[in-house]
Amino acid sequence: MSRTAYTPSLPGLGTVDEDLDTVINWGAGADSSAYLTKMLTDPEAHGIDLDRTV
Repeated sequence: MSRTAYTPSLPGLGTVDEDLDTVINWGAGADSSAYLTKMLTDPEAHGIDLDRTV
């Protein structure tokens, strides 16, 4: 019996190089929430391009 791998399709996370710079993992905890807030408040200060971030 053969198995087929499921690959979810998420914006910016394709199987081809889409020039993605940053992936921010948010676990809804205090540390990741603080980091996400900091990045969204002033992304340029941290070198984050939100158009190239997931």
